[in-house]
Amino acid sequence: MPPSRSDTRLLVGAGVAAVIAGLVVAVVLLLATSRADSPTKYKPFAAGPERELRRQLRDGGPFYIPDPFGGRKSISFALEGDSVVALMTHTPGDTSCIVRWRGRVDSFEDCHGNRLRSEDVGRYVTTVERSGNQGRILFVDLRKELPPPVAGTPGN
Repeated sequence: MPPSRSDTRLLVGAGVAAVIAGLVVAVVLLLATSRADSPTKYKPFAAGPERELRRQLRDGGPFYIPDPFGGRKSISFALEGDSVVALMTHTPGDTSCIVRWRGRVDSFEDCHGNRLRSEDVGRYVTTVERSGNQGRILFVDLRKELPPPVAGTPGN
């Protein structure tokens, strides 16, 4: 028996409704997951208790965290003497030249293969503030980049 006119109308209506619902879901997902290339506003953030960060760095060496604001300013935390430093993961002035920790050679390495010490790498401003029961908290300000404290040739 062929479908009646009302059955055809119902099937077409349901198909159109399904397509519209799919488009709405796609638009919502696109808006929810899309990000600009960089965050609209950076501000200092709490990286954690200074003593705990220092202990983790002594036990496991430098470690990486992605930009907490979703941009391109990721951080490598390292220990210099007894101080925790927040190192840039790119060379100053060139965000495309990535600096990574290479445990197998026990040093940082830039995109050109130059071996670097933490003192050769640019860094972000850090401050330590007392925070109630949590003790001394390390804050990192990704808006303020500092040059490496050692002016020298990479790979020394």
